[in-house]
Amino acid sequence: MTGDAPPRPLRVAHLVHNFPPEFAGGTERHVAALVRRQQEQGLLPAVFCGSERRDDATRSATESFHGSAVIRFFRRHDERFGVDFAPPGLLAAVATAVRTFAPDVVHLHHWFNLGDALLQELSPLPAVGQLHDAYAACPRFFLRRPDGFDCGGALPVELERCVACIAPDDGAPALAARLAARRARFTAEVGRMHAVIAPSESHRELLAAAEVAPRERMVALPLGLSLDPAATPARPPHRPAPGRLRLVHFGHLSRLKGVDLLFSAVRALASRGVSLDLLGAPVAGEEAELRRLADGLPVRWHGAYDLSRLAAVVAECDVAVFPSRARETFSFVVEEAIALGLPVVVSDLGAPARRVAGFGRVIAVADAAPLVATLAAFLDRPETLVAMRAALPPTPHLLADHERAVHELYRAAIAASAAAERRR
Repeated sequence: MTGDAPPRPLRVAHLVHNFPPEFAGGTERHVAALVRRQQEQGLLPAVFCGSERRDDATRSATESFHGSAVIRFFRRHDERFGVDFAPPGLLAAVATAVRTFAPDVVHLHHWFNLGDALLQELSPLPAVGQLHDAYAACPRFFLRRPDGFDCGGALPVELERCVACIAPDDGAPALAARLAARRARFTAEVGRMHAVIAPSESHRELLAAAEVAPRERMVALPLGLSLDPAATPARPPHRPAPGRLRLVHFGHLSRLKGVDLLFSAVRALASRGVSLDLLGAPVAGEEAELRRLADGLPVRWHGAYDLSRLAAVVAECDVAVFPSRARETFSFVVEEAIALGLPVVVSDLGAPARRVAGFGRVIAVADAAPLVATLAAFLDRPETLVAMRAALPPTPHLLADHERAVHELYRAAIAASAAAERRR
């Protein structure tokens, strides 16, 4: 007895600058969660990632992530990151491995650690690009100068301004010409994408203003939490403490994320019953200074956490505060706060400000004064937090919705590529 052969699973090559277990930042965690979801949906994903480690020769190592292949590439010691980051040997090695996998579609998440001409090297494979930061427009990734100036608020960036920012750390001749070549290279890379995904409408607008891609070529697609949409956890019951205001902050702990502003606000308001719970790890090199700033304050450091541990802590907290100085393109911590039923205060930079419209508070983060004023207002009018909690969305953004939309973009990319091939 014979029957139709089962359909061949869609093969997806994810390209990303790093991947667990070596590193697990926001992008890497998203890619890992997306791979798991795609496995569950019957796709065949593989990951081709870089590493922060170097070697005497370009090499790769094969790992496994829940049954999916992870090919990790190590660049040579002399292949330093910079404006001209397109190491030919490394790019060729990545391209050979990807082509050997024979994907139906390439999903590019980042060029860093792999080379800035990946999609050109992989032409004409169908490709979807997901721009998690501003690397395609900025060699410093985030449109933020070392002196703290936010280029994201002054777009587009003229070539001369980019030269002045990069020159102190470059030291090689013809910087203007090399930066112009970099811009041309990324124009070609983005031109290879059949779909350009931004993780938020805010970031879509930023990328358009930075002239990375026309707004109409991009789709804003929130990343989402890896929760079962049919069984999202119940929000823990809030246990109020009248006369106190208990803040919580979680995720990466650093000055860039505004933790020092939180300490300043707690110092100003501790006598009125303000305290702070911190979950997560301080970034490398900042722990001693952050602990010094928190010395003598009502601050509890909880360390590493998962969603269940976070739920236990936030049941005794009143508001989550994320005064980030970074122009966030998407915020997992805001989505986790929504999932747990926590009112939120965020900075006025990037995607979180737009996400919390209607149920959160937005503050400027040049100094701690706006945060102090906002928290003092909560103390004066505790009913404000009750109203904010009641206005929260019923659910956070979910990865399941993101994966379905990405799958449709894959299909469209494959179809467009096939049509282009027929026209040749």
